Amino acid sequence: MQGEKVISALIGLTGAVANNGKTEHTDQVVREAVLQLSDSSREAELVEKIHTEKHRIAPDCATCTHPCGNTSDYEIEKLRQAEKSVQDKKEEMLLAMKQYLSESETVPETVYRGIAYLGYDLEPESYEEIITELQMSCR
Repeated sequence: MQGEKVISALIGLTGAVANNGKTEHTDQVVREAVLQLSDSSREAELVEKIHTEKHRIAPDCATCTHPCGNTSDYEIEKLRQAEKSVQDKKEEMLLAMKQYLSESETVPETVYRGIAYLGYDLEPESYEEIITELQMSCR
């Protein structure tokens, strides 16, 4: 999957958002990161932006001595170990997010939920719900 480090960081950012809310910059950081997932030359820069935003949202998490894992970057190896049908649906969901964000300046809750879903091995139908919501919003 392209942009694995960015995806890993985005999953951690969505955990911070779920627990603490967004700043005025969060949507733009998420939008830029999702749209640039395939640009490997920007991967380190995007991860840095995501981490900076995550630390704005949840500053104590950066120095926590007993991290709970809610805002940690996702262990991308878990993504690689998922069943092929789940990996395919996650790829399809990422494409739907990119398509939506390429046509809209707003970042809806559906995108944040989709990013969070990337961190779980759910039934393929769960990913399909996000895909459908995004596709319906593009029309």
